[in-house]
Amino acid sequence: MLQFTDVQKSYGAKKLLDIPSLELHAGIYWLQGANGTGKTSLLRMLAGILPFEGSIRLQGLALNKDPVAYRRSVGWADAEPVYPDFLTGKDLLNFYRDIHQPRPGQIDELIDRLGVAPWLGSKTATWSAGMCKKVSLLLAFIGKAVLITLDEPLITLDQQGVESLYALIQDRHCQYGTSFILSSHQDIPDHTLSTIQRLLLIDRSIELI
Repeated sequence: MLQFTDVQKSYGAKKLLDIPSLELHAGIYWLQGANGTGKTSLLRMLAGILPFEGSIRLQGLALNKDPVAYRRSVGWADAEPVYPDFLTGKDLLNFYRDIHQPRPGQIDELIDRLGVAPWLGSKTATWSAGMCKKVSLLLAFIGKAVLITLDEPLITLDQQGVESLYALIQDRHCQYGTSFILSSHQDIPDHTLSTIQRLLLIDRSIELI
């Protein structure tokens, strides 16, 4: 599903990530690591929004050779999403709809399951952190992504939001085979998601544990 070849990421003279070779099969992955080990950088690289050296391929698509097709195959939600103050939730949905071309009824289903309908017509400047988070998760699920990457997806969510997210992940994986990488410095309860696998960021590389 996902292949890394000679992938490196540096900030100035500091090398943050160095992944000579790694292959991940389709599945649900929980990416763990201490603060500053590169979890967010890695997910932004996978989403195609942060440059790096080397090659990342998703289902045979190489980011450096097929950037548009690759990016359409990846969903992404930031840990602390920020949107332009003058946009409304509906503006964001329309933008993502045009790019990711969701199946009929998909967006309405996501709105209902995440419970974001009450504030979609308002501007993002009026939203709380939790409201921004739920909309960012909704946007990540729009379309037919092969891989969805979620950075610290549980922060600022209420309990209902957490349960809705877990259910969405499980359903999307079972119905469409979508893979997920969720990052956190915290451990995940064993009973939360079935067939979950764990990735550890340590010594600038990734270990499957």
